[in-house]
Amino acid sequence: MKAAENIMNIPTEVIRILAGHGRVRVATYAHEGAALVDVAPFEDILHFFVQPDSSTVSALLRSSRMVVTAKAEDGSYQIRMEGRAHAGRPLAGHPAASVLEPWLPEGQSRTRWTVVPFVAEEIEFVRGEGPKSQRNAGLTRAGQERPSSTRLWIRAAFSGMSGALAVFYCTVAAVWFGIQGYDFVGRPWALLLSLMAGLGLLGGVRLLVIAQGFVQWRRLKASRSDAPFLSDGYMSPYEVRLVGGGALFVGVLSLVSVWAVWGPDLSWRVFLVSGVWLCAPAWVLHLAMGRPEPRR
Repeated sequence: MKAAENIMNIPTEVIRILAGHGRVRVATYAHEGAALVDVAPFEDILHFFVQPDSSTVSALLRSSRMVVTAKAEDGSYQIRMEGRAHAGRPLAGHPAASVLEPWLPEGQSRTRWTVVPFVAEEIEFVRGEGPKSQRNAGLTRAGQERPSSTRLWIRAAFSGMSGALAVFYCTVAAVWFGIQGYDFVGRPWALLLSLMAGLGLLGGVRLLVIAQGFVQWRRLKASRSDAPFLSDGYMSPYEVRLVGGGALFVGVLSLVSVWAVWGPDLSWRVFLVSGVWLCAPAWVLHLAMGRPEPRR
């Protein structure tokens, strides 16, 4: 999610406290990658400075969920935030390096740090201790606007060219099977398997491509648009590869089933009309060209 869309996502008082708190503790949902890290606090996104080879980065390559905690030594406040993050990009060459660098510990070089962005989706803020303490908790703006998991995965699998191809394929498949009439043996099952084959191939390949796009974007060798949803921290490359591989397996298995039951002619129609033979090489070629986003 872009910064402009998340203004005042975190309350100003929390940002003010974090600006003077020092290091905060971060951990992933799998309870891996726990560490104390320096933070650049902004009202839309928090930015953490971590070592490129740290366990935090490794954990975020597998899970995009993160927990952030900060507690005053005198107990005057406690902050706990849950939300999404991704494995980050090198500070050296980062598009916002000039804004982030002043938040580095004094004397530290930008070349040794990776910047991990964190979008808080739920905040618990406690002021004071004991019976006089005041607790505020709830979803942030980003948490309220977060799409459902099903919607996120569908949008990711059919992002870019694959979305238009999926609509075209479903339309052509429905019309073609409708024309065949009731004389077509097993028509409902043939239509179902054909849709599973075409959409599985398209969605599976697309997910694998955006996972690779995220890897290259982290290395400053691709654009943010090459890694939708991953660059916003909604999902990790490990999760995307897992789901993409599963979708591709379902697509191939359905295509083989169509071949076995209704013959090679129908399976070739499914493959050709799906357009995966066209978009897959185009996506691979685009990533191979390595076009990074311009620096500010």
